[in-house]
Amino acid sequence: MRKSFLLVLLGLTFFLGACDLVGSEPTLTPIVVTATQEPRFLIVTATFTPSPSPVLAPTLPGQELTPFSTSTSAATATPAITQTPTFTPTPTDTPITPGAIIGPVGGIPAGGGLSVCSIAPQGGFGVVYANNPDIAAQIGCPLGSGSATPVNNAYQTYEGGLMVWVSSVGATGQPGIFAIFNDSTFQRFNDTWRDGLDPVSVGLNPPAGRIEPIRGFGKVWRETAGMSEALGWATSEEIGGTGFVLSFERGEMIYVPQNGQTYVLVAGAPGVWTSIAQPY
Repeated sequence: MRKSFLLVLLGLTFFLGACDLVGSEPTLTPIVVTATQEPRFLIVTATFTPSPSPVLAPTLPGQELTPFSTSTSAATATPAITQTPTFTPTPTDTPITPGAIIGPVGGIPAGGGLSVCSIAPQGGFGVVYANNPDIAAQIGCPLGSGSATPVNNAYQTYEGGLMVWVSSVGATGQPGIFAIFNDSTFQRFNDTWRDGLDPVSVGLNPPAGRIEPIRGFGKVWRETAGMSEALGWATSEEIGGTGFVLSFERGEMIYVPQNGQTYVLVAGAPGVWTSIAQPY
């Protein structure tokens, strides 16, 4: 384009020079030549950058949800969920034999353990012994032939336990009294009450519905420190009968027909007992 412009100027110069040669003065019409620049276009395209999709975190009870977007609306907190406790039923104990009075037997005495006995207890005592290895381990082997001795007995209930009298215990044949407490312990006493020498009773005034112990029970109850407090007043009269006794290395078994219980009495300090509804 610039080259064309120069050629035009040269042409005009030549023309004007020629006019001077012929001596005329022509009227010149000016010719304005404007340089035109080819337009150049810049196309700007807006690039769209997508916003990240909001990611919602799990809402905990009581925690307010804050969105990642730029929305000005307030987020609504997710209400807390109150959980309803689940009821878990408590299993019931296996029911005992009707009429049984069960008390736990204490730990195995020193030197105890399941013995290998040369003889086995007989009758109902043998059933208890064979069916309860823990009892067998604690009370040891039976003494003598293993057969129980039939004895006269007396039985009386108290506020805190019971008393059992037997006419003979062990090889000596001495009458004995067992104070059996509700806390699963017991004490054994020789019966030293003598008719005509010791009082039958001392005339105490028990509360209504209670009874003063008499004879051998009364003597042990009055003269043994803490006994009256531990057993309390008697709640029934003495009941006589015929029971069975068998001595073992570490205690006795006594069958009490008045309540149908076999008492396992393991010697110790204190002695401990259990009872099982097993006749002899």
